[in-house]
Amino acid sequence: MICIGIESTAHTLGLGVVESREKRIKVLVNRTWKYPSITEGYVPFKLAEHHADNAGALATELKNTGLKPDLVSYSQGPGIGHSLHVGFIIAKTISNTFDVPLVPVNHAIAHIEIGKSECRTKNPLIVYVSGGNTQIIIQKDKYEVVGETMDMGLGNMLDQLGRKLNLDPPDAVGVLKEAEKTKDFTNLPYTVKGMNFSFTGLLTAALKSREKKDKICFSAQETAFSMLVEACERALCHYHSKEVLLVGGNARNRRLREMLSIMSASHGARFCAPSDEYCGDNAAMIALTGLVSWKGVEFKNAGPRQKMRVDDSKIMKNKYYLAK
Repeated sequence: MICIGIESTAHTLGLGVVESREKRIKVLVNRTWKYPSITEGYVPFKLAEHHADNAGALATELKNTGLKPDLVSYSQGPGIGHSLHVGFIIAKTISNTFDVPLVPVNHAIAHIEIGKSECRTKNPLIVYVSGGNTQIIIQKDKYEVVGETMDMGLGNMLDQLGRKLNLDPPDAVGVLKEAEKTKDFTNLPYTVKGMNFSFTGLLTAALKSREKKDKICFSAQETAFSMLVEACERALCHYHSKEVLLVGGNARNRRLREMLSIMSASHGARFCAPSDEYCGDNAAMIALTGLVSWKGVEFKNAGPRQKMRVDDSKIMKNKYYLAK
């Protein structure tokens, strides 16, 4: 079977095409059009305009593949309403054109599913770190959030720090680059409550600091990651997990991977994270999840849902693996 995926939760419009053969899934297309990081941040109507302006390029890319899909999937949520709506219209148009089922996908679960498929995990402790979400998740009959941010996502905190400090680029990547310039540390608020954590106090203190930018970035990143790792270690010990899977856009951060890897190894657990291509928002993960889940999906009220959570949906019973 061939499944098309459309990603549009926030700053990225994506087209993904995957093909399944028995229990293996091959990614045929994984193309993205990303709204650039700018100091004003992401304005919803501008994101919608960006996605709509690139819909033609997406259609051309799909036409050039010459493939006829059996399914079309799309990010239903969580995300920015304006962006989600454009992606939904694109996916619905493709579905109607080819007369194939339209499958709504939980964006958060898609991050997890592609990570599990590529890393070939069994029952990992999942650390989901993106712009709007930072959660510690376990698997039972469905995904269960056992720890999460009490205010803002880790990625959003780092993005705001990058914008306020006028870094290049003005986002989490800019913070990472600046942090790599020093090992000089200054104390910032450290807030962990059980397996939950908070980042607003850290951000406020960092922005008020009169230290050099590199020192602020290094300290903010180290503090935030340490908070997350502490909460993950508590969850790892409580649930006796043997694997730790890091997913989401910020899973590309090598320092965060290093810290979680060290913590996991100290408890005899395997640490893994998907390839960078599948960490950030992408449509291959939407196509893969649509392909895995479509038989058990409820198609009622299938329009965009901004407030979806990872624990809103059941775990996919089918086991698929990304072809190497």
